[in-house]
Amino acid sequence: MFKKKPNIKALSPLRSSDRRKIADQIIADFNIEVPDTEKHGADAVNAGEDTQASAVTTIGTLRNSLLPENALSARFTTTAGPNLSNVSGTLYVGAQHGEEQRVLWFKLGDQLIPTVYTLWKHPSIIPLLHTPEFVLQKLKTGAPLMTPGIQRGPPFPSKAAKGAVVAIASLEKPSVPEVVGVCEIDVAALQNVQGAKGHAVRGEHWLGDELWAWSQNGIQGRNAPDDIKGWDMDNEAVALNTDVSNLALEEADEDHEDGGVELTSLSEERDRKNNSNPFVEGEEVYEEVHTEDKAFSTKGRLSSLLDGVKLTHHRAR
Repeated sequence: MFKKKPNIKALSPLRSSDRRKIADQIIADFNIEVPDTEKHGADAVNAGEDTQASAVTTIGTLRNSLLPENALSARFTTTAGPNLSNVSGTLYVGAQHGEEQRVLWFKLGDQLIPTVYTLWKHPSIIPLLHTPEFVLQKLKTGAPLMTPGIQRGPPFPSKAAKGAVVAIASLEKPSVPEVVGVCEIDVAALQNVQGAKGHAVRGEHWLGDELWAWSQNGIQGRNAPDDIKGWDMDNEAVALNTDVSNLALEEADEDHEDGGVELTSLSEERDRKNNSNPFVEGEEVYEEVHTEDKAFSTKGRLSSLLDGVKLTHHRAR
């Protein structure tokens, strides 16, 4: 959506009441856990502090971390989609912990969407999906994420329902969100992505777009961290299950090692026959195989297998 510069009107400070209202909407929309005021209040009593004032301070701190007191807002217009339809919304700008002012949130209709700057400071406030790095790079050009491109599942995050805002990270940097989008299908309900077709996530914003690059002082957008603690927590169990499954497969391979012949997987064979990349819409993959290359041609593979059989028969004699 922000591949090209949006038309942004003049920024204006948010009134305190409006800022609190928006921050409370963020907390409600994304089911962000509010600090335990009872526990905090008990600690405050033990410390001789006023319980009510301590609870207010706790919720106030959460609001400020999501939408700082110095927040500004502005209306914007841009184009989106293959037909370049006009889109309008609201940007929310703020500086976190003395850093340069950046766009922290934007609003489309009634839906608030965080930018990568907010996600890097607030791990796990939205579901995190994963895809290979080369697919992620295509998403950063505005391409939608296709269903087969979703990796490390199923199961997928339970909150990744149709219409939900989600983050996308690469398999190579699984704890660093770089794309923010909206689910076009119920990703959480997917039982199998292999062979599936259609869009899964519509990208709205990504590291490197004009929203990421925006700055009142012309300062370049910040680079992504190498690792962020707190993200990727929902997928640790998935990764563990994958490791266990891989171990079981390795043990099965060892059982059939003697006399076994390694066959090309069905999925690889389908990919070889299908010229389209199932991960990203509009991408095509071509593979050139020379018939004289014995290692890769069908005739060469058959010849190698026959040679192996003859050699085995000769040794047996």
